[in-house]
Parts: sequence; C-alpha cells; structure tokens
Amino acid sequence: MRARPRAGWWSATPVGAGRKVLAAVTVSGLLLSAAGVAQADVVYNNVDASLDAAAESMPLNVGGGTGTTTLAVSPANDDGKNGCNLTGSTVLTLGLASSNPAAATVSPSSVTFTACGSTKLVTVTPVAAGLTTISAIQTFNNTGGTFDLAPATFTVNVAAPAPANTAPTLSVAGVTTGASYSKGAVPAASCSIVDAEDGNSTVAATLSGITGPYAADGIGQQTASCSYTDGGGLTASGSATYSIGDPSGPQISYTLNPGTPNGLSEWFTAPLILSWTVTDPESPGSLVTTGCEDQAISADQVKIAYTCSATSAGGSTSKDTVPVGLDATAPQVSYTGAEGPVGNDGWFRGPVTATFTATDETSGPAAQSASETTAAGTEGAAIEVRSPVFSDTAGNASALGAVTPSFKIDGTAPVVAYTEADREPNAKGWYNAPVTATFTGTDAVSGPAVATQTATSAGEGAAVVVGSPVFADLAGNASEAGTPSASYKIDLTAPSVSFTNLSGTEGANGWYTGPVTATFTGTDALSGPESAVKTAVSSGEGTGMVLASPAFTDVADNTTPAGEVSSAAFKVDLTDPVATFDSVLADAYFRSLGAQPTCTATDAGSGPAGCAVTGYSAEVGTHTLTATATDNAGRRSVTTQTYTVKAWEPKGFYQPIDMGGVLNTVKAGSTVPAKFEVFSGATELTDTSIVKMGVRQIACSPLALQDGIEITATGNTSLRYDSTGGQYIYNWKTPNMPGVCFQLSMTSADGSHIDANFKLK
Repeated sequence: MRARPRAGWWSATPVGAGRKVLAAVTVSGLLLSAAGVAQADVVYNNVDASLDAAAESMPLNVGGGTGTTTLAVSPANDDGKNGCNLTGSTVLTLGLASSNPAAATVSPSSVTFTACGSTKLVTVTPVAAGLTTISAIQTFNNTGGTFDLAPATFTVNVAAPAPANTAPTLSVAGVTTGASYSKGAVPAASCSIVDAEDGNSTVAATLSGITGPYAADGIGQQTASCSYTDGGGLTASGSATYSIGDPSGPQISYTLNPGTPNGLSEWFTAPLILSWTVTDPESPGSLVTTGCEDQAISADQVKIAYTCSATSAGGSTSKDTVPVGLDATAPQVSYTGAEGPVGNDGWFRGPVTATFTATDETSGPAAQSASETTAAGTEGAAIEVRSPVFSDTAGNASALGAVTPSFKIDGTAPVVAYTEADREPNAKGWYNAPVTATFTGTDAVSGPAVATQTATSAGEGAAVVVGSPVFADLAGNASEAGTPSASYKIDLTAPSVSFTNLSGTEGANGWYTGPVTATFTGTDALSGPESAVKTAVSSGEGTGMVLASPAFTDVADNTTPAGEVSSAAFKVDLTDPVATFDSVLADAYFRSLGAQPTCTATDAGSGPAGCAVTGYSAEVGTHTLTATATDNAGRRSVTTQTYTVKAWEPKGFYQPIDMGGVLNTVKAGSTVPAKFEVFSGATELTDTSIVKMGVRQIACSPLALQDGIEITATGNTSLRYDSTGGQYIYNWKTPNMPGVCFQLSMTSADGSHIDANFKLK
C-alpha cells in the first residue's frame, strides 16, 4: 500500500487504489524583490517552464531511468551591462554538486558557457530513496558582469522502486515566468499534471499576494505555484512569477478661458486663465505631477508654452499647451527717410518713396517697415506722403498718416527728335562709308541745355542704328541715349573671294584629260555679292597650271580686283599614248605557236604608265592580239594584229575499215585493227597521248551500205604507234553483242577527229 502524504499537504478525493495529492507551496525569499534590486544575467534550468528562484522538483525512482535537464543563460540588462554578459571571448564556468550523493548523483561536475545561446545538458542518476538538492556555484567568470545562479537549483525526490509507478510531471500553464501583464488582463494560471498511473488532471494554481510599492492599486509582482504528489508518493512541483503593470500612463488635459485667441496669429489681446486636469484611474496612488498649477495671465507677454508632467506606475506623460501670448498695445510709428531720383536745387526727378518704421515690444510688428510712393507723373513743390497703418502680429493697429513729410518733384526729361542724315545712299539703298545723323531736343519746363546734337555711325550692317546723344534739361532731367534713333544699311567691306574647286574630265594620278574649270566664290556678309560664283577655264596642257580669280563687286559697290586669289595647281594631258608591238606572231599549227608578244607605250605628256597585250590563244582558229597603251593621266590607245592556229590533219581509218558512212560488218567479239595517221603540216605525229579513242552504240541504219571486215586481229583492245608501218594501230575488241551497231572514233588533242561505223553479227 502507498504511503499517505505528509502533514501540511492536502489531498484530493481518492481514485481507485491510489490517490492524488495537491499542495500549495509559497515561494520564499529566493526570488529577488521587484522593487529596488538590480538583477544579473540568470542561469536557469528547464525542469519546469518557469525562470525563477524557486527550486523545482525532479521525481526519480530507484532503479529507474536517469533524469535530465538543460542549463541556459538569460540576459537581464540590470547589472550595469546591457545585453548578454557573455560576449567576445568571455567565459563563465560553474561547478555542479548534489547535496546528498547517497540519494542521487549529478554529471558533469562542471559546465562552461561562452554565449547566452548555448545550453548544457545535466544528467541526474538515482542511487537510493531520499531527497537531494542539485546546485551550481561560480568557479570562473571574466565577463565583467554578474550571474544569478538561484534559478539553476532544483531538488530531486528519489522514491523506492514501486512496480508500475512512474513519476508525475507538472507544468504551470496560462502564465509565464518573467512575463508582464496589464492590470485586469492577467491570464488564469493552472497546473497541468501528467501521471501514467493516476491519470492526467488540471487544477487552478495557487496565487501569491501582489507585492511592490503600488500593490494597493493592484500593480506589482505575483507568483503562481503548483505541487502534486501521486499515489506512489512521488512529488512534482513548479511555479511562475510574473509582473502586473499599469497598461497606460497618466492622462493630462487643459483648458483656456477664453477658449480661443481673440487676436490674430493665435494671440490674445485680453486677460485669460489656464486650467490643468491630471488623472490615472489604474494606479492613482502612484501619480506625481510637476508644473500643473493653474495660471491667471493679465500682463502683456510673449508666447509661452506651459508644460504639465505626470508620472505613475503606468509610465510618464508630458503635455505642452499651445504657445500662449498676450499683447494689447498698438505699435509705435516713425519717419525714416526718402528715396528717389535726386535732381538739382533740392528737386527729385521722379516719384519719391518715403519709408516709415514700426516697433512693438510684445508680438512684434506684422511688418517692421513700410513705404509710400508719390503717384507717377505727380509734380510740384510740396507733394505730401502720409505714413500707412501699421499692425502688430496680434492685430493692434496704428493711426493712418501719423507722419506726413512733403517733397519737390520734377520728373519730365526733354523730348528728342531725329532730323536728317549727312547724304543719300546709293541706288540700292546702301552706304559704303560712315553716316552722320542730326537730332533736336525740346523741353516744355526748364528747356534743354543744348538744342541740337549729331552722332556718327560705327561699324557696318544691314541695320546700323545711330542713336541720339543724351539731352539734359536745366533741372537735371536727361533723355535716354539712343532714343530716338535712325537705321542705315552700311557695308564698308569688299567681297571676300575664295577658291572653291576644280572640275573637268579627271584621269588617273591627279591628271585631267580635258580643259579644267576653276570655280571661285564671292561672299559678303552684308549687302551680298552681285554675283556669288564665277569661273575661269584653262587652255593647253602641262603640270603646275593655276587659274586666277575674276573681279567681284558687292551690292554696296565695294569691289575686289581680279587675281585676288588663285586656284589650286593642276595637271592637264590632252594627248593619247601610242602602243607598239615588240614582235609579230606568225601563223602556226596547233602546239607549234610562238610565245605571246609584248608591247611598248610612248607618251610625251604625262608619260607612259604601261602597255598590255590581250587576246592571246593557242587554240585552233583565227585570233586578234590587242596592245593597249596607258599613260599616267589614264588616257589609252590600242594597236592590233591577227594570227591563225591551224588544225592537225588526221588520215584514216585505213583498210580493212571502210569510211564514208559504210557499215563495216564483223563478227561480234572479234578484234578489228583500226589504222590511222595524224599530221601537223608535213610532220607526222607519233605520240599516243595526243589521241583519244571512243566507242558508242548507234542505231543500225537499214539504208547504209555494208561491207565486211576481211582482216581481224587477236587480243584485247589496245593502242600503239607502229613505227615500221608509220601509223597508229588501235586493236578494238568488239563487244559480244550480235545485231548491234557501234561507232568507233579517234579525236586528236586539237579537236580533229575521224569516225567509222560497225555492225556486229
């Protein structure tokens, strides 16, 4: 029978042969207080899902399997070092020990961490029934930070071996260690129990009271704890500690009375009151305010933004008012000075602009200075200018005409007119020398200082403008120079002549083979040439020839004389070369013709460039040789001569073969001796390579005269020259084709041939 739970634990209703026991375990001071204590990086185990100082319990059985957990490092950022303490090549080494090795042992005996992401597996081996605590101590630390080792500690409950009793497992659900939840939105915490013998179950976790300086408002730290002992006496426990926070900071608002500025640009022009309202319904006990006093504003002041700040458990909030300014005083106005065209004797020669300045010590003037100008065309000895209305930024306005100075104004310049030129232009309206124009000035008030003046043109162009000089009156007003003006067409420059190109019949090597025309161009940027293009033509032939430009005249009668420029040098050859054969080619038989003759060219002008012979052929027939002479100018002439290549003369076939279309009849398969000769003039040829024998089947004509072959030879087909008989002999072995007709032919290398017809029987 299983042992009953120890005193101080409470049990659930028994189920079957065993029973489950649940206990509420209060987390002791192993956890650091959330108020005022800085936390180091945490080394923790995963015996349960929590990361806290409460020692978790690992149940094991004697003779059962080993238990394992994993150690890891979690950064806390509260020991003066942000992020993980393990950075670079820093190292943390921990020693691991069992408080009761007789109950269970732990391995390895030490672990080393080099990064927060690394984990270390710890194995616990049960030895005998009993309790032991597995804890870690720091043996080496070069990180410069501190580590909380309490969450790495856990207890091991080794139970005596019991048949079919597996240690239960327990986890806290709903809440997570280290999590932060908003007040009023904390999830329900529960204990999830897995037990192979007693069955699985879920019960509510035991919640501790809320601790912290604002616990009265429901803000602070809270722990959910679970403990379970199964019917076989094995216990599993766990806890999760979390934070409950104010989800929002204080709320700040304010009002102004009057609610909106009664002036311009958000300025007040009457006294006002500023009132603040600050609340935090979630944690009113933690609320602290700064600068939130109400204000009564009655004196002029520049714009000030008032600030109210509040802090609570939910955070800090700060609110600024809109800038508040009060200005009830209009700006002060003063006369600064005047600007305008100053004339003689205290007169202005045009409109006068008076400048006024406004000052305002609070909101400032909308415009610090402003000007007023007399109307255009107003003239007199006492023209007044009134100061304008000045407003400050808040909308307070000064009086119109606070300052009114007066001025003397005469703004009319003399009137100028064009009179005449010193002479008339040519018939086409052009001048080819400078022109002098006369102008007259008049003034209805003080009169001109000088009544008549002249001006002379400068430069040239199609519209050369001669402007009037400046005319001044006695008051100092002056007319604008150049108004009015007169325009003239003036061309002072003769045409510019340039060589354009050469044209003519071009030969080779830069020579011309006919008269050359040189083209010249006359340009004139103003009046233009009377004739823009003129030419000159060469006569005779030779090298280094040039042509001179003709005279060019422009529309303004400026003339450039003939010969101003010359053409580029050129060469002219008007005479063809002469071609002469170096030898005469005589008539000859085929393969006896002489070599191709050469030729010679002569030329007294550009000189001979070469002579070439074409038309040479060694084939049978009459041919014409052409000698073509070319000179360096590309001119050419030809000379010809004619010669004949005569054909060879074949003779035969001799007996026993009949010629002249006779069908020579012979027994099929027999050998016929074909005898013939070939002559080159009087010379008989003996080389067998110059002849070619051929046989072709022909139609047997029933009308042809037939004659039998009386003499035949023996052996196969062969060709030879019989020096004894002085003839070629071709032994033709006829095909074994009775009743078929054939034609035997001999063709010599020059194309001459003889034929004989045969019928086989």
